[in-house]
Amino acid sequence: MTIANNQLMRVIYEGRPADKLATAKALHGKLASCPGVLPPLADELDRLRQECQALADQMEAMGLGRLCSRCAAQPGGGCCGASMADNTDAIQILINLLLGVQVAMQPENEEDCCFLGPAGCLFPAKPIFCLNYNCTHILTGADPADMATLYLRSAQVLNRQIRIDGMLLDMVRDRPYPTPKP
Repeated sequence: MTIANNQLMRVIYEGRPADKLATAKALHGKLASCPGVLPPLADELDRLRQECQALADQMEAMGLGRLCSRCAAQPGGGCCGASMADNTDAIQILINLLLGVQVAMQPENEEDCCFLGPAGCLFPAKPIFCLNYNCTHILTGADPADMATLYLRSAQVLNRQIRIDGMLLDMVRDRPYPTPKP
């Protein structure tokens, strides 16, 4: 049976991060087992991989890993709090699975995002909020030219993710998939 549109949207966008991860893994397995489904995505995923790397390189050049790690170690933590995991959805997780990322929830604590590992965010293709947010420390401490490049790289990743998101939603709507249990 195909998933009705409103039911599909609930399964993809609502629920706990663990539910979204389970849905993404179920969809990944189903897509991977259907010949001819993934080739139309191959070029888009390759471009996204390159754009994610360019963004990661820019973030590294700006020293954001050190800055964010220092901030996260302070009492109260940093921007990647537990509520950030709610900003992801099953399709965004699926995109990371298709990029070859081994997505697993990190040991839960009450302060950190469950997709934040010891080396930082597990996702090269990040949730929209995370791509668009820069804290005061970044905004006031970075060179304006570096910020312009960061915004450009983030926009490139976001635009590609949106394109792939639409392609995946069309694929999921058009094929029979088991409905993951909420």
